[in-house]
Amino acid sequence: MAQEQRPVGWWVKRLDALLEEAVDAAVAPEGLTRRHWQVLHSLAEGDAGPRDVLRDFSVDVGPVVADLTARGWVTRPAAGALRLTEDGAAAHDRVWRAVGRVRRHAADGMSRDEYERAVTVLARMVENMERALGRG
Repeated sequence: MAQEQRPVGWWVKRLDALLEEAVDAAVAPEGLTRRHWQVLHSLAEGDAGPRDVLRDFSVDVGPVVADLTARGWVTRPAAGALRLTEDGAAAHDRVWRAVGRVRRHAADGMSRDEYERAVTVLARMVENMERALGRG
């Protein structure tokens, strides 16, 4: 089967697997996984409750939050809240550079317009499927 004839689901799953592998490799020197990165990045955008951080994940990231807390990178300043510590913010900044290289590789050869269109199309497809499943 020619590449162009593969269904969109195949491409989405293949891209996700490759991103998982690349981000895991990029953050491994810090002893992290892609999930750690995703939680760190979510928290870098500001304080959040555990539900806010967990909302976008299809897996339980509770153990990741516990690990980041044990490292001293995440604190619980109030009931139901999570916040990066100073050390956590510094770790986020270090890891951000490595993840940025992965992102640049993923978009290599694409114009900013092409990348934005690809994201827009994928977002629209997600919305369509959520609506079709009665979730949107």
